[in-house]
This record gives sequence, structure tokens and C-alpha cells, in this order.
Amino acid sequence: MSETQRDAVWAALPQRLAALSVRVRLLPWIRDELVDWVRDSIVARQGTWVIGAPGAFGEFPTMGDAPIDVCVEGGVVTAKRADAAFRLAINEKVRAFAFAEGAPIVLGLPRGRAAMPSSASLQSLGPDTGAIDAVRRGDLLFDIGIGRRYTRFCVRTGNQALISSLSALDRRHWSDFMPVMLPQLIAVSAHRVVESSSGRIEVFAPIPGPEQTSTNGACTHFLPEFLKSGEDIPRVLAPPDYAAPVAIFYPNKI
Repeated sequence: MSETQRDAVWAALPQRLAALSVRVRLLPWIRDELVDWVRDSIVARQGTWVIGAPGAFGEFPTMGDAPIDVCVEGGVVTAKRADAAFRLAINEKVRAFAFAEGAPIVLGLPRGRAAMPSSASLQSLGPDTGAIDAVRRGDLLFDIGIGRRYTRFCVRTGNQALISSLSALDRRHWSDFMPVMLPQLIAVSAHRVVESSSGRIEVFAPIPGPEQTSTNGACTHFLPEFLKSGEDIPRVLAPPDYAAPVAIFYPNKI
């Protein structure tokens, strides 16, 4: 086919997919194209990156005027703002899945490659050697224990009182300790770290109290009522059965 013919087919794809009731489609992006797209989505402030599961996830927004430093090295995109940091490693196995024009885009890996160590109860992971900022790699990381296959929700701290409190609750389910620990987590404003096998979002913004709402900046959400579903991703954004999610991009609403 000529270039013009290929463009015509590509332009007709949305209508064809709708007619066939195709819910999700694989975008034809190779690794370098994915890296460029992830970088551009941040530099051009096109939306919000999310990592996590329904009920326990982190958000790295790009909108607004907050300065964002972006670095690309060896297929790894790293972005930093005052209240958060984001890192996404793109290898040859990462794929992008689209659902509709202007809808979120899900990045996924084959299920076997997307699985990561996680716990169904509170567990100390030791020093956070994977911290985006090297000065935080001596702080301790605790897996809260949401028990998901492809993501984990953690808190990170160098505060000795908080470390002692969390260590004393080792192997306890989050539903047992979270109501007790929440005031101390808020007071210390422990960093929240949400990870997948390819991505990480670290949020440093203060944790809002029970009667407060999150700011317009970076934030995390820990919502027990949604964790009960056991889902790894909202059903409407689930990739094909052979893939598992590692990050979601939500474009700005026009």
C-alpha cells in the first residue's frame, strides 16, 4: 500500500473498531516511540500518570505551572516535581493499549513479566535502594500489604518513631493497623511509594487528614471500600488476558 492508502486505513480504524465492538486495541508503537511518547506526555503537560490498583494508587500530574524536570536515559523516563517523582522503564516487551479516542492509555507487560513481589500483610522491605532520589535510599520502605499481583503500595520513612511503630505491626493486615497508624502517618507525612514492575510513583506531599481533601498536585489514594474488589485495574481499562498493567495515562479532559 502507498503512504496515502495506509493513512486512509488508519483514519478509518476508529469507525471500524466501533462497528466490530472492539473494546481495546494494541497501539503500533515500538520501544523508542513509547519512550518518546511518555516523555512528551510530561513535557507537553498532557495528563496524569497513575500506578496502582483500584483503591491504592499514586498520581503524578503534569498539568499546571509546577516545574517538572524530565530525564530520559536508556529507555527509562524519570520526572521530578517538588511534591513527587515518577519513573517508568520501557523495554521491548512493554505495550500500549487504547480504548477510545481521548480515553486513558494502559501500558502493559506479559503477565509473567509483570508480576512483582508483594505481600498481603504489612512487611518491611528494608532500605529503599530503588528510590528515585539517591538521598532517600537509606530510608526504610514498608509494603502496606494490599496483596495485588502487579503493584504494591508502600510507605517510606527515616523517622525512627514511625519505623518502630510499623515494625511492631509486622505481618498485620492493613485493615487491622491502618485506623491506628493513620494519625501518625499524617503527622510524619511519610512518603508514599507505589510500584509496578516497570514504574514507580513517589509522593512527598502532606497526607490530608480525614476531613481534608487532596490538593491539585501529586497525591496517593488509599480507599478501603475499593480495595475489597481485589482488582488489579478498573475493569473498563483491563488489557487483553495475556497482558498485565504497569501504568495508566489519563489525558487531560478537553
